[in-house]
Amino acid sequence: MTIIKKILKTIVIILLIVFPFLGGALLSKHTPYTEGNSMTSFVALYSVFVFVVLFCLILITTKYKHSFVHPVLPGILLFVLGCIMTGIAGLAVAPDLSIKMLEHPEREHFRYILLFMGALFYGLFFAQLLTKNSLQLNNTFKWVMIIIFALTMTELLWEFSYHYFYPEGLKNWIDKGNKAEDFAKSYDDWRSIITGAVGRFFIYVLMLWLSLRLYKIRRIAIWNPIISSFLCVLGIISSIAFFLYGAYNIETPKQFSFLILFIIPGLPFLIMYWIGIALLTKTNTSEPKPIKQSTN
Repeated sequence: MTIIKKILKTIVIILLIVFPFLGGALLSKHTPYTEGNSMTSFVALYSVFVFVVLFCLILITTKYKHSFVHPVLPGILLFVLGCIMTGIAGLAVAPDLSIKMLEHPEREHFRYILLFMGALFYGLFFAQLLTKNSLQLNNTFKWVMIIIFALTMTELLWEFSYHYFYPEGLKNWIDKGNKAEDFAKSYDDWRSIITGAVGRFFIYVLMLWLSLRLYKIRRIAIWNPIISSFLCVLGIISSIAFFLYGAYNIETPKQFSFLILFIIPGLPFLIMYWIGIALLTKTNTSEPKPIKQSTN
C-alpha cells in the first residue's frame, strides 16, 4: 500500500469513526424536541438517511468485495449500530425526565425503540460470530463467551423495557398524588442501579476481550484495540463505581463524575460500531492469522 493510499484510508477511518456524530448533527436540525418539528418528519428523514447509507455500504462491499476481508456480514451488522447511534445523536438532547415528558412521551419511546434495535443487531452479531466460530475458540472459552453474551443481552433487554415505560410510570406516580420530582429516585432504585452496573461490567469486559481477540487473529488493525481498551477499562471502573453506589451508597468523587458517561446505554453500542469499522476497513492484503483452537 502506497503512502497516499494509507493517508486516504486513515482519513476514511477517521470520518467513519465520527460518522454517528456528523449524521446526528445533520439530523439535529429536525429534532422533535425543537418546537415546530414533528416526530413523524424526523422519523421519515432518519429512515431515508439510514436506507441511503446502508444501500451505499452494501453496494461498496459487493462491488469491491475482493478488497474486504470476508466475511463482511459481522462488520455490516455492527455498522448498523452506528446508524442507530446517529438517530439518538440526532435527537440532540438528553432524555427529558421532567413532567414535560408526558406532553410528548413518543420522543422517549422512539429513543428506546432505537436502543432495542441496537440490542437486536448486537445479538445478531454475536450469534453470527459464535455459530461460525469466527474467533477460533475452543469449546470452553466459546461457552464462557456465550454465557457472558447471554447475561449482557438479558440485561439490555430488561433495561430498555424498563425505561421504555418510564413516561407511563411517571403518569401513574403523579395520578397517585405524588410529586413528579420524586419519581426518578423511586423508579431508578438500588435494584435497577445494581442490575445496570452488573450488565455494564460484563458488556465492557466482553467488548475488551473481543477487540483484543480480533486483533490477535489479524481481523482488525491496532488502532481499535487501543481505543477499545482505553474506553472499556474506564467503563469497567465506572460499572464498579456505579455498583458501589447502588449497593452501599458510596458516591464517586466529583473529579471522577465523568465516569457516569459510561453508564449511558448507547456508549457500548458506539464502541461496538467502532469494532465494526475496524472489521470493514481491514484490507484484504493477507489472510487472517491461522492459529490453533485458543486457550484464551
